[in-house]
Amino acid sequence: MKKVLTSILLMLLIFNFIFCNYTVYGEEGSTSATQNAYAEPVDTNEVTKGAAEMEGSGTVNGKSTQSSSYGGSIVGTLLGALSRLVNIIFLQVDVLISHIANNPSAGGFSSTGTNGESFWFSIDKTVFNRVALFNINYFNTDNYKVGNQTIVADANNTKIKESIVTSYYICRILALAISAVILIYIGIRMAISSVATEQAKYKKMLLSWVESIVILFLMPYIMSLLFNVGESITEVFYNIRCSLIGKTVPGSTGTYGVFENTVRAKIFGTITQESGLGLAMWSIIYWILLFNELKFLWLYLKRVLMVGFLIIISPIITITYSIDKVGDGQAQAFNMWIKEFILNVFIQPLHAVIYLVFIFSANAIATSSPLLALALLFAMGQAERMVKVIFDMKGSVTLRGVNKFMKKG
Repeated sequence: MKKVLTSILLMLLIFNFIFCNYTVYGEEGSTSATQNAYAEPVDTNEVTKGAAEMEGSGTVNGKSTQSSSYGGSIVGTLLGALSRLVNIIFLQVDVLISHIANNPSAGGFSSTGTNGESFWFSIDKTVFNRVALFNINYFNTDNYKVGNQTIVADANNTKIKESIVTSYYICRILALAISAVILIYIGIRMAISSVATEQAKYKKMLLSWVESIVILFLMPYIMSLLFNVGESITEVFYNIRCSLIGKTVPGSTGTYGVFENTVRAKIFGTITQESGLGLAMWSIIYWILLFNELKFLWLYLKRVLMVGFLIIISPIITITYSIDKVGDGQAQAFNMWIKEFILNVFIQPLHAVIYLVFIFSANAIATSSPLLALALLFAMGQAERMVKVIFDMKGSVTLRGVNKFMKKG
């Protein structure tokens, strides 16, 4: 019931904001009326007296005007006051997440952020790999480039990478020790086996063991290759983004631009100028925008940690390779690991191309129809899910899409 009432209230606010005009204009008189007005002088005393009487009685042509104006003003005032109070909280959250994502260790808190970009956190910066905190290339702790822009390494991100790499090498040594034990076991079983089928089984297991050792030593190169390919694809989309900025959208008078920056500038300007229902409506738009940004903030923070976790357990996965292939000839654990790792790495270029195709052009309608532009932002989750279904990636365990934000199970 609460959701239904909230939805109805939101729909009423949107309807009133879009279709209702609260400005009262004087009725344009006819030519004859205008001539009559100039033909006969107006007694200012009578006008003043009539205005005073009307103000005191609250009637126009015998009809009461106080109740309707008071009712509208009370509702608008309450909604405007409530929006201003809630905006204080949302603005503090916006500043906090922007300060975190702006790498304060590199340039501190400033109005322009770091790397020469806007201070405010945005999905645009996130999906195009321009937030150093979200960089997942664990084999590079230095500054990196995106197009012609150098991104300063984030101190927190560097500490996470150093911890993950240290844990990885510890697990790798442990995996080599366990692999040696497994090799001794396979050798003993081959020596004492007298049945041909068992000997064939352990020979196959020995071959799988060799494959697992090769994979163990090649694993860093495989992961580094995937990181570089993912960053290169994202950089290609970023270069396309930069080449489109400022150009006119086909079939529209608007131009390509950073969607969130345009909407945020419009919202901040309107919040300082509007009041009542107008302020409430633009505040709701701001909250929706911030909610979407929080989703991507959480998703990419989790992505950094999940990729690190997959790197740590990768040597352990190679141990199970030889044992896992004995039964049905399939290494289920390794296949699941590689699938999860690839999805976590390439989810960023996937988001980049979806943002480029569906959202980047929304800048053209952001100022005139912000609700429609925000609807396109919500559609990113649907497009991502469709791509995952097409490429059979919907079964991800470690990384869930933006539509699964804050859902359990």
